[in-house]
Amino acid sequence: MTMGLVGAIGDGMSMPLRLLVACSIANDLGSGPDRLKQLASRINANVIIIVLLACASWVMAFLEGFCWARTAERQASRMRSRYLRAVLRQDVEYFDLKAGSASEVVTSVSNDSLVVQDALGEKLPNLLMNVTMFIGSYAVGFALLWRLALVALPSLLLLVIPGFMYSRIITDLARRIREQYTRPGAIAEQAVSSVRTAYSFVAEASIMARFSAALEESARLGTKQGLTKGVAIGSNGISFAIYAFNIWYGSRLVMYHGYPGGTVFMVASLTVFGGVYVVIIN
Repeated sequence: MTMGLVGAIGDGMSMPLRLLVACSIANDLGSGPDRLKQLASRINANVIIIVLLACASWVMAFLEGFCWARTAERQASRMRSRYLRAVLRQDVEYFDLKAGSASEVVTSVSNDSLVVQDALGEKLPNLLMNVTMFIGSYAVGFALLWRLALVALPSLLLLVIPGFMYSRIITDLARRIREQYTRPGAIAEQAVSSVRTAYSFVAEASIMARFSAALEESARLGTKQGLTKGVAIGSNGISFAIYAFNIWYGSRLVMYHGYPGGTVFMVASLTVFGGVYVVIIN
Protein backbone atom coordinates (compact mmCIF):
# COMPACT_ATOMS: atom_id res chain seq x y z
CA MET A 1 0.00 0.00 0.00
CA THR A 2 2.89 2.36 0.75
CA MET A 3 4.43 1.79 -2.67
CA GLY A 4 1.01 2.27 -4.25
CA LEU A 5 0.63 5.57 -2.39
CA VAL A 6 4.01 6.73 -3.65
CA GLY A 7 3.08 5.64 -7.17
CA ALA A 8 -0.25 7.51 -7.08
CA ILE A 9 1.41 10.71 -5.83
CA GLY A 10 4.18 10.41 -8.42
CA ASP A 11 1.69 9.77 -11.19
CA GLY A 12 -0.30 12.81 -10.13
CA MET A 13 2.78 15.04 -10.16
CA SER A 14 3.84 13.94 -13.65
CA MET A 15 1.54 16.34 -15.49
CA PRO A 16 2.50 19.54 -13.56
CA LEU A 17 6.18 18.68 -13.92
CA ARG A 18 5.71 18.00 -17.62
CA LEU A 19 4.11 21.40 -18.10
CA LEU A 20 6.93 22.96 -16.07
CA VAL A 21 9.46 21.59 -18.55
CA ALA A 22 7.22 22.65 -21.44
CA CYS A 23 7.22 26.17 -19.99
CA SER A 24 11.01 26.24 -20.14
CA ILE A 25 10.96 24.96 -23.73
CA ALA A 26 8.39 27.57 -24.80
CA ASN A 27 10.43 30.38 -23.26
CA ASP A 28 13.60 29.12 -24.96
CA LEU A 29 11.88 28.91 -28.34
CA GLY A 30 10.45 32.39 -27.87
CA SER A 31 13.74 33.97 -26.92
CA GLY A 32 15.30 36.57 -29.17
CA PRO A 33 18.01 36.01 -31.78
CA ASP A 34 20.68 37.06 -29.30
CA ARG A 35 20.27 33.73 -27.50
CA LEU A 36 20.43 31.42 -30.51
CA LYS A 37 23.81 30.06 -29.43
CA GLN A 38 22.40 28.75 -26.16
CA LEU A 39 19.17 27.45 -27.76
CA ALA A 40 20.53 24.08 -28.87
CA SER A 41 22.09 23.27 -25.50
CA ARG A 42 18.93 24.33 -23.64
CA ILE A 43 16.68 22.25 -25.91
CA ASN A 44 18.94 19.19 -25.53
CA ALA A 45 18.88 19.54 -21.74
CA ASN A 46 15.09 19.82 -21.73
CA VAL A 47 14.77 16.79 -24.01
CA ILE A 48 16.83 14.73 -21.57
CA ILE A 49 14.65 15.94 -18.69
CA ILE A 50 11.49 14.95 -20.59
CA VAL A 51 12.87 11.46 -21.29
CA LEU A 52 13.77 10.98 -17.63
CA LEU A 53 10.36 12.31 -16.60
CA ALA A 54 8.66 9.87 -18.98
CA CYS A 55 10.57 6.93 -17.48
CA ALA A 56 9.76 8.05 -13.93
CA SER A 57 6.11 8.54 -14.87
CA TRP A 58 5.96 5.00 -16.29
CA VAL A 59 7.44 3.57 -13.10
CA MET A 60 5.05 5.55 -10.88
CA ALA A 61 2.02 4.55 -12.97
CA PHE A 62 3.09 0.89 -12.81
CA LEU A 63 3.51 1.04 -9.04
CA GLU A 64 0.11 2.71 -8.70
CA GLY A 65 -1.74 0.13 -10.78
CA PHE A 66 0.09 -3.00 -9.59
CA CYS A 67 0.34 -2.26 -5.87
CA TRP A 68 -3.23 -1.05 -5.44
CA ALA A 69 -4.57 -4.00 -7.46
CA ARG A 70 -2.64 -6.40 -5.22
CA THR A 71 -3.86 -4.58 -2.11
CA ALA A 72 -7.47 -4.70 -3.30
CA GLU A 73 -7.27 -8.41 -4.11
CA ARG A 74 -5.67 -9.21 -0.75
CA GLN A 75 -8.25 -7.24 1.21
CA ALA A 76 -11.13 -8.76 -0.77
CA SER A 77 -9.80 -12.29 -0.16
CA ARG A 78 -9.43 -11.57 3.55
CA MET A 79 -12.96 -10.19 3.64
CA ARG A 80 -14.38 -13.29 1.92
CA SER A 81 -12.61 -15.68 4.28
CA ARG A 82 -13.71 -13.80 7.41
CA TYR A 83 -17.26 -13.50 6.12
CA LEU A 84 -17.41 -17.23 5.41
CA ARG A 85 -15.92 -18.03 8.81
CA ALA A 86 -18.54 -15.84 10.50
CA VAL A 87 -21.37 -17.45 8.52
CA LEU A 88 -20.23 -20.98 9.32
CA ARG A 89 -20.29 -20.19 13.04
CA GLN A 90 -24.01 -19.34 12.91
CA ASP A 91 -26.79 -21.71 13.89
CA VAL A 92 -29.10 -23.28 11.34
CA GLU A 93 -31.92 -20.95 12.39
CA TYR A 94 -29.90 -17.97 11.17
CA PHE A 95 -30.36 -18.97 7.53
CA ASP A 96 -34.10 -19.45 7.96
CA LEU A 97 -34.81 -16.26 9.91
CA LYS A 98 -32.25 -13.67 8.74
CA ALA A 99 -30.09 -14.78 5.85
CA GLY A 100 -32.94 -15.82 3.56
CA SER A 101 -31.19 -18.55 1.60
CA ALA A 102 -27.74 -19.91 0.90
CA SER A 103 -27.72 -18.31 -2.56
CA GLU A 104 -28.36 -14.88 -1.02
CA VAL A 105 -25.42 -15.37 1.34
CA VAL A 106 -23.11 -16.27 -1.54
CA THR A 107 -24.40 -13.37 -3.65
CA SER A 108 -24.00 -10.85 -0.84
CA VAL A 109 -20.42 -11.82 -0.03
CA SER A 110 -19.49 -11.78 -3.73
CA ASN A 111 -21.07 -8.38 -4.39
CA ASP A 112 -19.68 -6.76 -1.24
CA SER A 113 -16.17 -8.03 -1.86
CA LEU A 114 -16.28 -6.81 -5.46
CA VAL A 115 -17.34 -3.36 -4.28
CA VAL A 116 -14.45 -3.24 -1.81
CA GLN A 117 -12.03 -4.49 -4.45
CA ASP A 118 -13.19 -1.86 -6.95
CA ALA A 119 -12.90 0.91 -4.36
CA LEU A 120 -9.37 -0.04 -3.29
CA GLY A 121 -8.07 -1.06 -6.70
CA GLU A 122 -9.39 1.82 -8.83
CA LYS A 123 -11.30 4.57 -7.04
CA LEU A 124 -8.86 5.24 -4.18
CA PRO A 125 -5.71 5.50 -6.36
CA ASN A 126 -7.59 7.72 -8.82
CA LEU A 127 -8.66 9.95 -5.94
CA LEU A 128 -5.08 10.24 -4.68
CA MET A 129 -3.80 10.93 -8.19
CA ASN A 130 -6.39 13.65 -8.87
CA VAL A 131 -5.79 15.34 -5.51
CA THR A 132 -2.06 15.33 -6.19
CA MET A 133 -2.63 16.75 -9.67
CA PHE A 134 -4.75 19.57 -8.26
CA ILE A 135 -2.26 20.48 -5.53
CA GLY A 136 0.72 20.10 -7.85
CA SER A 137 -0.86 22.19 -10.61
CA TYR A 138 -1.51 25.15 -8.35
CA ALA A 139 1.82 24.75 -6.54
CA VAL A 140 3.71 24.92 -9.83
CA GLY A 141 1.45 27.77 -11.00
CA PHE A 142 2.17 29.86 -7.91
CA ALA A 143 5.88 29.07 -8.20
CA LEU A 144 6.02 30.22 -11.83
CA LEU A 145 3.67 33.21 -11.84
CA TRP A 146 1.86 33.90 -8.59
CA ARG A 147 -0.06 36.91 -9.94
CA LEU A 148 -1.91 34.91 -12.60
CA ALA A 149 -2.42 31.89 -10.32
CA LEU A 150 -3.89 34.10 -7.60
CA VAL A 151 -6.26 35.82 -10.02
CA ALA A 152 -7.38 32.45 -11.46
CA LEU A 153 -7.90 30.83 -8.05
CA PRO A 154 -11.49 32.14 -7.47
CA SER A 155 -12.56 30.64 -10.81
CA LEU A 156 -12.41 27.24 -9.11
CA LEU A 157 -15.88 27.91 -7.71
CA LEU A 158 -17.30 28.07 -11.24
CA LEU A 159 -16.11 24.50 -11.78
CA VAL A 160 -16.49 22.98 -8.33
CA ILE A 161 -20.04 24.08 -7.46
CA PRO A 162 -21.73 22.82 -10.68
CA GLY A 163 -19.72 19.61 -10.60
CA PHE A 164 -20.59 19.01 -6.95
CA MET A 165 -24.30 19.64 -7.55
CA TYR A 166 -24.49 17.46 -10.65
CA SER A 167 -22.64 14.57 -9.00
CA ARG A 168 -25.06 14.60 -6.08
CA ILE A 169 -28.09 14.76 -8.38
CA ILE A 170 -26.83 11.92 -10.57
CA THR A 171 -26.05 9.78 -7.51
CA ASP A 172 -29.55 10.36 -6.12
CA LEU A 173 -31.15 9.51 -9.47
CA ALA A 174 -29.09 6.32 -9.77
CA ARG A 175 -30.21 5.25 -6.29
CA ARG A 176 -33.86 5.91 -7.14
CA ILE A 177 -33.52 3.97 -10.40
CA ARG A 178 -32.10 0.97 -8.54
CA GLU A 179 -35.00 1.11 -6.09
CA GLN A 180 -37.54 1.34 -8.92
CA TYR A 181 -36.03 -1.64 -10.72
CA THR A 182 -36.83 -3.88 -7.77
CA ARG A 183 -40.57 -3.64 -8.51
CA PRO A 184 -40.50 -4.96 -12.11
CA GLY A 185 -37.88 -7.47 -11.03
CA ALA A 186 -40.19 -8.81 -8.33
CA ILE A 187 -43.07 -9.02 -10.82
CA ALA A 188 -40.94 -10.93 -13.32
CA GLU A 189 -39.59 -13.27 -10.64
CA GLN A 190 -43.09 -13.98 -9.37
CA ALA A 191 -44.37 -14.67 -12.89
CA VAL A 192 -41.51 -17.02 -13.72
CA SER A 193 -41.79 -18.91 -10.44
CA SER A 194 -45.54 -19.47 -10.98
CA VAL A 195 -45.58 -19.65 -14.76
CA ARG A 196 -48.00 -22.58 -14.84
CA THR A 197 -50.53 -20.74 -12.70
CA ALA A 198 -50.22 -17.61 -14.85
CA TYR A 199 -50.69 -19.68 -18.00
CA SER A 200 -53.70 -21.56 -16.63
CA PHE A 201 -55.48 -18.31 -15.68
CA VAL A 202 -54.49 -16.62 -18.98
CA ALA A 203 -52.80 -13.81 -17.02
CA GLU A 204 -50.03 -13.05 -19.50
CA ALA A 205 -51.53 -9.74 -20.62
CA SER A 206 -52.18 -8.49 -17.09
CA ILE A 207 -48.67 -9.44 -15.97
CA MET A 208 -47.17 -7.63 -18.96
CA ALA A 209 -49.29 -4.57 -18.19
CA ARG A 210 -48.13 -4.54 -14.56
CA PHE A 211 -44.53 -5.03 -15.66
CA SER A 212 -44.72 -2.17 -18.19
CA ALA A 213 -46.36 0.14 -15.66
CA ALA A 214 -43.61 -0.61 -13.15
CA LEU A 215 -40.96 0.24 -15.76
CA GLU A 216 -42.45 3.63 -16.64
CA GLU A 217 -41.08 5.35 -13.53
CA SER A 218 -37.64 3.85 -14.15
CA ALA A 219 -37.72 5.08 -17.75
CA ARG A 220 -38.69 8.57 -16.60
CA LEU A 221 -35.86 8.67 -14.09
CA GLY A 222 -33.46 7.38 -16.74
CA THR A 223 -34.43 10.21 -19.08
CA LYS A 224 -33.94 12.72 -16.28
CA GLN A 225 -30.55 11.21 -15.48
CA GLY A 226 -29.52 11.49 -19.14
CA LEU A 227 -30.50 15.16 -19.25
CA THR A 228 -28.56 15.82 -16.04
CA LYS A 229 -25.47 14.11 -17.46
CA GLY A 230 -25.79 16.19 -20.63
CA VAL A 231 -25.94 19.41 -18.64
CA ALA A 232 -22.97 18.29 -16.53
CA ILE A 233 -20.87 17.50 -19.60
CA GLY A 234 -21.93 20.74 -21.27
CA SER A 235 -20.90 22.73 -18.22
CA ASN A 236 -17.29 21.90 -19.07
CA GLY A 237 -17.55 24.85 -21.43
CA ILE A 238 -16.95 27.01 -18.36
CA SER A 239 -13.33 25.86 -18.46
CA PHE A 240 -12.92 27.51 -21.89
CA ALA A 241 -14.25 30.79 -20.51
CA ILE A 242 -11.82 30.57 -17.59
CA TYR A 243 -8.99 29.77 -19.98
CA ALA A 244 -9.88 32.79 -22.13
CA PHE A 245 -9.86 35.05 -19.07
CA ASN A 246 -6.48 33.68 -17.98
CA ILE A 247 -5.02 34.33 -21.42
CA TRP A 248 -6.42 37.87 -21.46
CA TYR A 249 -5.00 38.71 -18.04
CA GLY A 250 -1.76 36.99 -18.97
CA SER A 251 -1.42 39.23 -22.01
CA ARG A 252 -1.61 42.24 -19.67
CA LEU A 253 1.18 40.75 -17.59
CA VAL A 254 3.31 40.26 -20.70
CA MET A 255 2.72 43.81 -21.97
CA TYR A 256 3.02 45.77 -18.73
CA HIS A 257 5.13 43.58 -16.43
CA GLY A 258 7.46 41.83 -18.88
CA TYR A 259 6.63 38.22 -18.00
CA PRO A 260 7.57 35.57 -20.59
CA GLY A 261 4.75 34.40 -22.84
CA GLY A 262 5.54 30.72 -22.31
CA THR A 263 5.23 31.08 -18.55
CA VAL A 264 1.89 32.86 -18.88
CA PHE A 265 0.54 30.18 -21.22
CA MET A 266 1.60 27.29 -19.00
CA VAL A 267 0.29 28.86 -15.78
CA ALA A 268 -3.04 29.55 -17.50
CA SER A 269 -3.19 25.88 -18.51
CA LEU A 270 -2.20 24.66 -15.04
CA THR A 271 -4.92 26.63 -13.28
CA VAL A 272 -7.60 25.31 -15.65
CA PHE A 273 -6.34 21.73 -15.33
CA GLY A 274 -6.32 22.06 -11.54
CA GLY A 275 -9.99 23.07 -11.57
CA VAL A 276 -10.88 20.18 -13.86
CA TYR A 277 -9.20 17.73 -11.48
CA VAL A 278 -11.28 19.10 -8.61
CA VAL A 279 -14.43 18.34 -10.64
CA ILE A 280 -13.14 14.80 -11.24
CA ILE A 281 -12.59 14.37 -7.49
CA ASN A 282 -16.25 15.25 -6.88
